[in-house]
Amino acid sequence: MVDAIITVFCICDDYLKSIDYKDDKQAAMSTSEILTTAIIAAKFFGGSYAKSRWFLGSHNYVNHMLSESRFVRRLNQIDSEVLRGLFATMASTFKAANKDNQYAIDSFPIPVCSNIRMYRCKIYRNKEYHGYCASKGEYFYGIRVHMLVTQYGEPVEFIIEPGATSDIIVAQSFKFELPKGSKIHADKGYTDYGFEDHLEFSRQIHLLASRKENAKRPDRGMCKKIRKRIESSFSSIVGDFARKIHATTAFGFELKIALFIFAYSIKFM
Repeated sequence: MVDAIITVFCICDDYLKSIDYKDDKQAAMSTSEILTTAIIAAKFFGGSYAKSRWFLGSHNYVNHMLSESRFVRRLNQIDSEVLRGLFATMASTFKAANKDNQYAIDSFPIPVCSNIRMYRCKIYRNKEYHGYCASKGEYFYGIRVHMLVTQYGEPVEFIIEPGATSDIIVAQSFKFELPKGSKIHADKGYTDYGFEDHLEFSRQIHLLASRKENAKRPDRGMCKKIRKRIESSFSSIVGDFARKIHATTAFGFELKIALFIFAYSIKFM
């Protein structure tokens, strides 16, 4: 745990210094300490800020630990561009080490509550959050994380969308900042000939989606080994979740999910 805490802090602190991020002179905790506490909460304490605050404060990793309410306010005030930039920094490292340029894209559901309680859910209220998980053969109410990973399972890009949003629709919002000649393995849900052609001719990126039996084009689908890798990545991320992810707003819930992905990414650094 000590190594993980030091690694997380160094990554956050080095990144903030690289963008010349300045904290208020009166701030008791630096933004690096805020981010470290939040990511450690996701990595070791099921997303509980209270447990992470107590551990880091009582063991003197953070000298001036804020109260829970002040900590949450500081965390929520961090610009989303800072978080995106921090993740992009880690992603660039993963892409540089992925010499074969093999990637995989898929999604996994995150229920915010059980189906029977969906009408009482205060975080999400629209029907677009009522999605279907084909692999489990069941409906869920919540969000879906769409993620692009290397062949080793390292996350390089992710998008959080309502549970009912289709995979191929979200895939068209990905930046796909990958080297030319990269191959992205995908399942049948990513079949779209027009989008495949666009990536291939304009970006020189090959989207290899599995085909249905009546498909007009031959199957160039996902390598089983890479498919297993991305499923293992999803299992590892979800495995760190607490039985219930506590959040009072949609923003807070999705922020915690992003922190779980950050925490999972750290282990590859």
